[in-house]
Amino acid sequence: MRLSIIEGMAFALMVGVGETFFLADAIRLSASRLQQGLVVSLPLFAGAVGSVTSLLLLARMRSRKPLVVASACLQALVLAALSIASALGRSTPELLIAATTLGAICGQTGGAAWSSWFGDLVPASSRGRYFGVRNRWIYLTTFCGVLVGGRLLAWFEPHGPIAGPLAAAANAGLDVGARVGGTGFAVIYGVAACARLVSSLLHLASPEPPFGGLAPRARAARFMVTAQGKGIARLVLGGAAFYATVYIASPYFAPYMLEELRFEYWQYTLASAAVIVAKVSFLPMWGRTVDQVGARPVYLVAALMTSIVPLPFLWADGLGWVLVAQGLSGIAWAGYELSNFTLVLERTYRRVRPQVFAMQSLANGLAQLSGSLCGALLVSSYSLSLVWLFAVSLTGRTVISLALPLVLRNAPWETPLRRREVLFRVAGFRVSGGLGLRPLPESAARPRRQRDAADGAGAEP
Repeated sequence: MRLSIIEGMAFALMVGVGETFFLADAIRLSASRLQQGLVVSLPLFAGAVGSVTSLLLLARMRSRKPLVVASACLQALVLAALSIASALGRSTPELLIAATTLGAICGQTGGAAWSSWFGDLVPASSRGRYFGVRNRWIYLTTFCGVLVGGRLLAWFEPHGPIAGPLAAAANAGLDVGARVGGTGFAVIYGVAACARLVSSLLHLASPEPPFGGLAPRARAARFMVTAQGKGIARLVLGGAAFYATVYIASPYFAPYMLEELRFEYWQYTLASAAVIVAKVSFLPMWGRTVDQVGARPVYLVAALMTSIVPLPFLWADGLGWVLVAQGLSGIAWAGYELSNFTLVLERTYRRVRPQVFAMQSLANGLAQLSGSLCGALLVSSYSLSLVWLFAVSLTGRTVISLALPLVLRNAPWETPLRRREVLFRVAGFRVSGGLGLRPLPESAARPRRQRDAADGAGAEP
């Protein structure tokens, strides 16, 4: 199990050093608003497709390790290619979009298989304790990776994000051929590639228990036509609608910092680190609140809190207010993700959860892509400033969050969970919410025979 913790730290280093700065690199490359949005949202959608692809592959495989190792190696190669292109001055916004998208597909394809693998490998009685320790090391390593990545950029990109004016010219329709800097990004992508390669080698050295395959898709289809399944569908669609309004603005907070506020890389690094610290610090508090009052009230409150995240950006004129906004973002997203995941666990059965989570991931990915495209369209067609875009997102988020109580009704069939049963893995870095957390569907810390009894013929439709 120690190998897995070290592997997780290597993965976290890749996330902190590399993924955190994708959007900053897009700005350096004078990416248009549409391209900036695609750097954020297209990988999210592609990653969701990767999760679905992973389920299809696992249904035909008898071992998960080859899929996990191959996906990690491909992700390392993508980062290495980005590093080489940046060092040679050949990187472009189109190349960055393609690389981040391919990397997300690899990451999520392997991630879904990894969740199944380690759900079986770690004994149910110690699963909560094990993943708690593992995640603490991952959070710390990601945070350190962000600081290291920011410091490396400050060293190797001494002029800072001076491509901001070039990006503004590109958005105005002017022909911008300049490519400023690149050495710092070559270095951080190279470090990230090495970290991911170490992660893949540690995967290769880890044991894998026998794999009995996934539950038939027909079982999930039967579940979705029941009253319980229709309730889950409402939760998924309501969450997707919320994400669509969020991502009208979400890809453009970093451009606002680097272009409009003219942040140096160290300031951008502090803003990125702030959201991680807030998210990790408040996860236990949200967990205790879920234990006390239930997941549904927490979900509705957290959604409303997440709605007001753009508010400080409406008047932010420096690092102080941006740190307030980023801290609020981390706190709110921690509660939103935890309570949403808990609701799905409480309202589904173990055997259909992989399919339900894949469906939710795909719906969210499509909503995120649609929202970012809508934001780019508003900027280009109506010449809206980014502050106005934040206001539009704020309004849309608020409307959806106030409507969620009508969509998400109380469910008499849900089974309350203890906090230790709600397990996450770090899946990447998200611009607005810090660490991207993905659920581990194989959740309950109960003895296996109790779980099997709960999934027996009498328990499922």
